[in-house]
Amino acid sequence: MRRIYYRFPQRVDLSFAMGMPFNETLRYIADIHNEETTKTTGKELVKVRTKVEIATDRASFGEITADILRPGVISEAVDLRISVLALALRGGGKVPIANDIFYLRLTDQGSRTDIDIAKEGRGEGLDALDMKNILLGAGK
Repeated sequence: MRRIYYRFPQRVDLSFAMGMPFNETLRYIADIHNEETTKTTGKELVKVRTKVEIATDRASFGEITADILRPGVISEAVDLRISVLALALRGGGKVPIANDIFYLRLTDQGSRTDIDIAKEGRGEGLDALDMKNILLGAGK
């Protein structure tokens, strides 16, 4: 069964192929849900938190459950929404500096998976190449 979001952006910012089968790629990306990393940008310490959601009824997104990740439940294609929240860790607490939202479409191509990335909005912050790097570095 396909899980497609009917309002997926027509313009895609980046397309690439992941060298893993479809179900393995979906599980790999689902594993970055609620992942937090800390990095230094300039003189600031920044905490980056990711949230991964899956298309549920062609019009909205919901949580990824273990039932959804079972082989054979989703086939052909799936749309995901990934939110990346960046918080600057300053003396007074956490200050939000960016909240970027990306739409991903995973398409089954047998031994590999094609991934299309589209960013919501045009603001500052991360771009599609940064999202690709987050995906490729997720297992590290």
